[in-house]
Amino acid sequence: MGRPNLRLRQQVWRVRREGRIFRGRWLHVRLGVSDLDQTLIAVRRRFGKAVCRNRVRRRIRALCRELVPGGHPGQLLLISVGDRSGGASFQDLQSDLVAAFDGLGLT
Repeated sequence: MGRPNLRLRQQVWRVRREGRIFRGRWLHVRLGVSDLDQTLIAVRRRFGKAVCRNRVRRRIRALCRELVPGGHPGQLLLISVGDRSGGASFQDLQSDLVAAFDGLGLT
């Protein structure tokens, strides 16, 4: 393992404390002001095997690129996938993410 990125950790904690949140059926999306223009996707081990976790990460990353092609400058986006989201289809994730981005004012 490499050295931890303390700057990123501080930004994430600030977004978790002060940022806006959208709670959907399959995803929780947090948005906050930050120096880092990143999208972080969190999937817990309880979700399933590594293959399933990586598949849902790839799907969400592709949806983010499609929905907000220019990115989100000056904002840090945290996407948490629910443990029971393994049965969610691509369309379910897409509708949840579209609702989250509309609710948070990204689109």
